[in-house]
Amino acid sequence: MVNFIFGIHNHQPLGNFGWVFEDAYNRSYRPFMEILEEYPNMKVAVHISGPLLEWLDENKPDYIDLLRSLVSKGQLEIVVAGFYEPVLAAIPKEDRIEQIKLLKDFAKKLGYDAKGVWLTERVWQPELVKSLREAGIDYVIVDDYHFMSAGLSKEELFWPYYTEDGGEVIAVFPIDEKLRYLIPFRPVEKTLEYLHSLDDGDESKVAVFHDDGEKFGVWPGTYDWVYKKGWLKEFFDRVSSDERINLMLYSEYLQRFRPKGLVYLPIASYFEMSEWSLPAKQAKLFVEFVEKLKEHGQFEKYRVFVRGGIWKNFFFKYPESNYMHKRMLMVSGLVRDNPEARHFILKAQCNDAYWHGIFGGVYLPHLRRTIWENIIKANSYVFTGSFVRDIDFDGREEVFIESENFFAVFKPAYGGALFELSSKRKAVNYNDVLARRWEHYHEVPEAATPEEGDGEGVASIHEIGKKIPEEIRRELAYDSHPRAILQDHFLSPETGLDDYRLARYEELGDFLTGAYDYSPLEGGITLWRDGSVSGKPARVEKSLRLTDDGFIVDYTVKSGAKVLFGAELNLAVHSVMEEPDEFEATAIEVNDPYGIGKVEIKLDRKAKVWKFPIKTLSQSEAGWDFIQQGVSYTVLFPVDGELKFRLRFKEL
Repeated sequence: MVNFIFGIHNHQPLGNFGWVFEDAYNRSYRPFMEILEEYPNMKVAVHISGPLLEWLDENKPDYIDLLRSLVSKGQLEIVVAGFYEPVLAAIPKEDRIEQIKLLKDFAKKLGYDAKGVWLTERVWQPELVKSLREAGIDYVIVDDYHFMSAGLSKEELFWPYYTEDGGEVIAVFPIDEKLRYLIPFRPVEKTLEYLHSLDDGDESKVAVFHDDGEKFGVWPGTYDWVYKKGWLKEFFDRVSSDERINLMLYSEYLQRFRPKGLVYLPIASYFEMSEWSLPAKQAKLFVEFVEKLKEHGQFEKYRVFVRGGIWKNFFFKYPESNYMHKRMLMVSGLVRDNPEARHFILKAQCNDAYWHGIFGGVYLPHLRRTIWENIIKANSYVFTGSFVRDIDFDGREEVFIESENFFAVFKPAYGGALFELSSKRKAVNYNDVLARRWEHYHEVPEAATPEEGDGEGVASIHEIGKKIPEEIRRELAYDSHPRAILQDHFLSPETGLDDYRLARYEELGDFLTGAYDYSPLEGGITLWRDGSVSGKPARVEKSLRLTDDGFIVDYTVKSGAKVLFGAELNLAVHSVMEEPDEFEATAIEVNDPYGIGKVEIKLDRKAKVWKFPIKTLSQSEAGWDFIQQGVSYTVLFPVDGELKFRLRFKEL
């Protein structure tokens, strides 16, 4: 007989659309638990994230009652995590403990005293042991890949182990990767055959499955397979009645058996994450390497030595994510003694918007918008004033300016541009715009995953080949720099809008990413750079001060070359803009009910205006997402000598 622990992890990120919650509830969360109720001998360990629990509590109270009933019957074991589903390794220790405490308190409302943690995205760091123990946790669940990365063989991974850090010890259960690819995608018989093959007479042996609950109905093709074709009922029926399989919960296992011994796990996540977290060029090589090993039939033999990146690489890969994360850390330290403000910063730690893999993540503007909303609300409880500091730890100082209604952050070393303009009244960051970048899967159609398809069952999202549609490929463009407000361009007078928006033009000056000198003003800043345009001396000076409803900036541009000067503002406009636009105006009014609301850009003279949507191509569980991250507004003036103009940004 072999012990078997079956677990699911249900999560919806904070800020996701209500219809997504509703659809996932109807296609997965509700039918799964209703079928579980029909099989009283079936046991499930379940983790439900805080954002989803809050939604269920408010919208589906009957479901909460069902969970409470299943707990009382001994069919459900509640496994917790950080309430707002943070990656614990990415937040301060004090916040880790508070996040876990919040979810433990909710579990108690369901009648369960939770002692186990589902590790969000299975991102492990050894120093987590202390935080988990301080939060009253006895065991944690990670992937078998973590153990293999520590040098253990697959045959040694059918038991939990202890791991230690600084004298604190916790039990660690390995999730069986093979089960992750069998369940629920292959016929039930395949899982039973595998579990039976593990039976060698050792009564302490345990196989663990614990994975996304959305695989049971939300992932493409799974609703028909799992429910309409009866996979889940057959699975519950056969597993719970099989005399060679002993269904257990984590807590039951630990009451009966001791972990096998002591291991030391390296910083790790699951195998797919080690591909996704690599910079794009390296991720492409990683996939090629894995495929070569498979071609030669050597992947399984050597895969324990195949390691890619770690989760925190995403902060290197996406500077926008890094800046958002470091602002969250900054505010976390400021509001730790303020319970109201701290609640907002705990929400801002929800993991999804900080990274990207098979799901949209950082590419989904509505998820980033929610993170920024909570950072800004938390920051508004404390007046930080103005200061100069390296906020995002990139080795270059930022200038932070706070007024009654705004936070403004400039990067003098990077084009003297405005990289955050956050409104306290609207709780939006006007510059929450993700740059367009090449991802390795734009060229590599397959992911580096170990699954073995045999044509039976339903394909997992890792197995679905995807080709970029031609109409999207024609519009693909990649930025060589992050997008900000007040970015300074020098262009040839022959440059057209299409060349500009598709990044097929030549930047004639060294101002876009060059370093600016600066000096503070009362409620503002003056930035200037002496550089060159087409080999001739040039100078840009911009003097900005915050106003009650935005900012006013005075530009002085001097150029020895006859060129076009453009001041670009990238705004987090999410109302769909399909076509680029070119016109002349003294004012631009923006009306964006889905993002930043209404704003106006006013000039003291008529200018040519280029306006176009900034669209990124990312993969998702459904295929390709060609998403508008924002809209670029560039005001253009001919300059041959000296140019002066004033621009006003007004929040309406």
